[in-house]
Amino acid sequence: MKRCCRAFTLIELRVVIAIIATLVAILLPSLAAARRTAQSTVCLSNIKQAGMGFFQYAIDNRGCIPGTYWQGPIDLDWCGRQNAAYLDNPELYNHPMEASVLWRYWGTQERILECPAARREANGWFDYTVIIRLAGARSDLPFEMTYPTEPANTNSPRARFQSLPMLVEEDSKYYNASYDDGSFAASDQLTQRHKKAAHVGYLDGTAGRFVSPKGPDPEKAEPQDLEAFDLRLVALRQEFTVSSSNENEFGWANKPN
Repeated sequence: MKRCCRAFTLIELRVVIAIIATLVAILLPSLAAARRTAQSTVCLSNIKQAGMGFFQYAIDNRGCIPGTYWQGPIDLDWCGRQNAAYLDNPELYNHPMEASVLWRYWGTQERILECPAARREANGWFDYTVIIRLAGARSDLPFEMTYPTEPANTNSPRARFQSLPMLVEEDSKYYNASYDDGSFAASDQLTQRHKKAAHVGYLDGTAGRFVSPKGPDPEKAEPQDLEAFDLRLVALRQEFTVSSSNENEFGWANKPN
């Protein structure tokens, strides 16, 4: 006995295709959102681990974290870029971080300084940078840091970070792409790639989300953008800028003047 297999009609095929297209349209945004959430979780974990590396180093080294950029004793650039060993033979290293005194505290994980949501063409080495004037800071400093809630307003109210920030997730365009030096200084800005927020690692070893004041256009540097220039260290009943430093200021934050 012969069986007759009925094929799909053109109308039925179109219905099936329409159903599949509808399901894809429904699922794709959810999948994209899940991916962004996973990337944000990994990024926060990275900056927390990196911050703990600083904290552990401080425990082993008179309570102080390493330096930033050219500042401080030779070979204490936290990210390795300006350390003598790396500058003399960069080809010996897969990553500048391998020349850092923090390398052993991070379990040789070079990707610990990369946010998975970042555009890696903007910065080839790291997405997290250290506030430049905190080089050599003690991990138990009792000070605070503030920022203007309205940077474009000279009389803006100021808010406090939850603890003393150290590592910040820098904006790739402003200006981590141009100054790939591991320091947060001058006109550098925090990113907003995680639902308008950046991740910040604090001197006490904790980490968290931080929503930085930003202007309406992410493709432009605007007066409403929070910059390193705007940050103030509150210590000894005074406020100090932390956006610039010099090679003789290693440990300045412990006794600001």
